Amino acid sequence: MLMESCACRKNTMTRLTPQRIKPIHFLAPRWVYAPIARVLLAVLVANAIASIAIAAPAPERSASQTLLRQAIAAQQAGQWLTALADVRKAIHAGNTGNAAINVLIAAARQQHQIGAAYLLVADLAAQHRLNASQSQNIIRALIRQGPVQKLPEQLISARNNSGYGTQNQWAWRDYLLGVAAAECGQHQQAINWLNAARMAKPKFWPATELLARESAAIYHFAIAQRILKSAIKSRWHTQRAWQGIVGIYAAQDRLRKALILAQEAAGKYPTNPEFQMLVGRIYGLREQQNLQQLVLQRTVHSFPHFTPAYLDLLEVAQSSGDDSLVENVSHRYIRNFPGDVFSTVLQSRLAAQQGHVVLASRILTEALKNHPANAQLWLGRIELALALKQPSKAISLTRQALVLNPDSLLLNQTLTQLLAKNPSQAIAVARAFAQRHLQSPSAQQTYVQTLLQYRRFAACKAFLYPLITRYPTARWIQQSWADYLDASGKYPAERKFLLKVTSGSDPRISDLLQLATVDYQLHDSAGAEAAYKTVLRLEPENSMAANDLGYTLTVENKELPYAQKIIELAVKNHPGDAASRDSLGWVLYKQGHYHHALQQLKQAVELPGGQSPEGLEHLGAAINKLGHSARAIGIWTLALKQYAGIPKLSPHQKKIKLRIEQRIKKAKLFRDMQKAGGKMM
Repeated sequence: MLMESCACRKNTMTRLTPQRIKPIHFLAPRWVYAPIARVLLAVLVANAIASIAIAAPAPERSASQTLLRQAIAAQQAGQWLTALADVRKAIHAGNTGNAAINVLIAAARQQHQIGAAYLLVADLAAQHRLNASQSQNIIRALIRQGPVQKLPEQLISARNNSGYGTQNQWAWRDYLLGVAAAECGQHQQAINWLNAARMAKPKFWPATELLARESAAIYHFAIAQRILKSAIKSRWHTQRAWQGIVGIYAAQDRLRKALILAQEAAGKYPTNPEFQMLVGRIYGLREQQNLQQLVLQRTVHSFPHFTPAYLDLLEVAQSSGDDSLVENVSHRYIRNFPGDVFSTVLQSRLAAQQGHVVLASRILTEALKNHPANAQLWLGRIELALALKQPSKAISLTRQALVLNPDSLLLNQTLTQLLAKNPSQAIAVARAFAQRHLQSPSAQQTYVQTLLQYRRFAACKAFLYPLITRYPTARWIQQSWADYLDASGKYPAERKFLLKVTSGSDPRISDLLQLATVDYQLHDSAGAEAAYKTVLRLEPENSMAANDLGYTLTVENKELPYAQKIIELAVKNHPGDAASRDSLGWVLYKQGHYHHALQQLKQAVELPGGQSPEGLEHLGAAINKLGHSARAIGIWTLALKQYAGIPKLSPHQKKIKLRIEQRIKKAKLFRDMQKAGGKMM
């Protein structure tokens, strides 16, 4: 059947004070120990001076703090030029804390001097006073202006006009320009700057890592792999490079190869829990939740203080409905991380499950006194209110949490979902959040999705049309516009738009898959086949395209051996996926291999999500073909019962229902004819 698409100890030093040091009485004559005493005295004096220097604040640090206070005061008074000058002096004096950086970003953006700020950040990074992650975040914050990010010309101009600097400084300048271009979606320009950074400094890992990622973004997977394999061969950031290669294979949907490499890396670096967890996540992508759970349980046992493994294991246990495992993992997390905020949430959740609702509420309330703005704790209270069927209290709690966390997209999305019974309020909340966060595409998309959820198509078009006209190449705007056309049923217009979007040299896989889905809705099998084949040309092991193309060909009785070959590829990549397993069974059925088809179709039905009406229809057909009509009729009847609770069937569902009814009718007629023939004999 078709797959569902669109889709971190403080060292305490104790020193003996002079009052605690007792005098030492030497037994030798003075002429023996006098030179030694002079040496010891010199050492003690030097240590004392050093201790005083350490204990007393450095004049430069004190000056930098004073300059930072002056910058903050100037910012609050609206004197942005003064603030910018003072904070730059403070940073040069050694203050690279968050407060100084925030003032620098705000003042540079307000005075349109992001080029000067960019050069300052690059020089600080070259002096190892900022790490790569901090530098990236600052550059990203500097260029965020409005709903669409563009690479400011000021950055390139500042780089070209700075005619001084070491090779290291030039490497950082080019690298940060690559970061900015990547953030704006200008992948080829980012690759050019990153290559320049590596030419200035060949063993520059941040540039190498980002270069591989950007190459993969434009489907140059072989180049990305070659870059990372070269790092591994040179024994340079080897473990990070291994993770990058596994991620690239996974991005290509080459999950078999990704799993083999992840397992090899886990064996090569047994003390690194990230590789064990990576193996588990790939099992999850392959729809093999049992193996994922087994690997994560082993990781938690071997690395009891590795937090991400617990979180993944909890997610797997909750999705599989294994309450005993959820309780066991929760207790282990609480025991190993007693002061963690999430431990508090788990304690409350366990108390609520045991019926101690008052205790659960008290645990979260007490924790919020110490962490009043913690979003996790607020979400725990909201979850508890919903478990007690108190939606109005959950809404009130979410509003309180948003006052303390006005920039939390998750809390905003939670509130819009809680207001489902009042669409106007939900839309107003999403719109207000989007207006306050124009620099966040996620906030804008949340507003669009809220409008589509409540079928406010006119308002959605009024919001998106000026954006798609002004910024036709912005990724989030393209996706939102396609979603609007799809949700409103304008399939011809959506197809025309997607054909235009995918007409370039590097079309996105998600757009091609959506185009194929639209062609399917328009009964254009040739168009769907062409889109799927383009996906497979770009990503030869893309499981969704392989399965859907193979199934489409099977339904049309076309190229069945080729259809079987590509469906088998999808099954090898996703052995736990019911849809691809069902497709394999159906293509075997179409070729007359009924016994082999029955084996695959039985496995498909036993997998999660496999008991769909279409899957049951195929299973019944294979059983009926082998002469067990009564069992086939029972399975088809079970499939029809799934449609009984659906008030309005889609055209596709109506088609399947009609087909099943016809199969039942034919099977009963054939059975009656057999009985009648037996009586006549």
